[in-house]
Amino acid sequence: MKVPVTMPVKVPVKRLENQDPFRLGLVAFAVGLLVCIVLVVVSIVPFGHSTYTAMIENTAGLKSGEDVEISGVSVGQVRSVSLDGDQVKVRFTVKNGIRLGSLTTGTVKVATLLGTHYFQLDPLGGGSLANDTIPVSRTSVPYNLQDVLDKGNSQLGKLDPVALANMLTAITDTIGPAEDDIGPALTGVARLSDAVAARSDQTGQLLTAAQSVTNQLSDSSADLIQLMKQTNLVVGEVTARRAAIHKLLVETTALSTNLTGVITRSRADIQPALSNLNLVLTTLRAQDKALKHVLDVMAPSIRYLTNASGNGPWVDLGAPAPAIPPDDVLCKMGNCS
Repeated sequence: MKVPVTMPVKVPVKRLENQDPFRLGLVAFAVGLLVCIVLVVVSIVPFGHSTYTAMIENTAGLKSGEDVEISGVSVGQVRSVSLDGDQVKVRFTVKNGIRLGSLTTGTVKVATLLGTHYFQLDPLGGGSLANDTIPVSRTSVPYNLQDVLDKGNSQLGKLDPVALANMLTAITDTIGPAEDDIGPALTGVARLSDAVAARSDQTGQLLTAAQSVTNQLSDSSADLIQLMKQTNLVVGEVTARRAAIHKLLVETTALSTNLTGVITRSRADIQPALSNLNLVLTTLRAQDKALKHVLDVMAPSIRYLTNASGNGPWVDLGAPAPAIPPDDVLCKMGNCS
């Protein structure tokens, strides 16, 4: 069976140079306009963000495009800052998923010294933010230079210009003669500042050591208080014993005075007695051998005498009968005991 073969149909294609230039320009213009519209919509419409409004007293330098932060984390941007009556309306965006409570507050903060700012939110309260608007009663702005000038003008108006001029003249007259010394003094201050800056590490270590000592004293405060209490007890006891200590010192002084008087009065008697005592000691020392011999001889005699008088006050004697009569003869003589 034969399968019919279909031949491809050729579509005529016009070359670009053969197109109508006017129509080609219109198409290019429409495509460019569509791209611009898409870019503008993407830059204006905050996809993934919710838009809120805050009313503040003044701009305080806040500008469109600056950050919106919660607890130091960027959560959106300021979209516009415009005047609304006697207040300033700030439109800003916040990422979806971050809930702003019914008591949410807003504050304009200074980010850097170069003049950049950010809008800080504090999502307080339950529920949701009414009308997606933070009223002026819950917003605040930083203290600016205009406020300082406004308050300073009223105070400057109270000053006496004549007295102020006289004061400045007196200062000028005082500083004038010393202008040659002011330069070196300022130079010395600058050098001192450089020295302090160069020793900043050592100064930091010194401060750290001082903090450590302070912490140690703080930790030992209970022990120090207890030590002071014990010291108070010792001082109290010494105070209580002051009378006794004073009396002891007085009595000791009196005793010393009396002893001095006794020694002074007895010096005339003590001197001869001491001289006689020395003489006796010299004599005994010279008769030392004779005294030792007497003691050696007396020892047996005293021992025999002691043995003989062992019956108390009686002494046993032995003698022949004629010398000592017997007891019966003594009784006849009337000497019976």
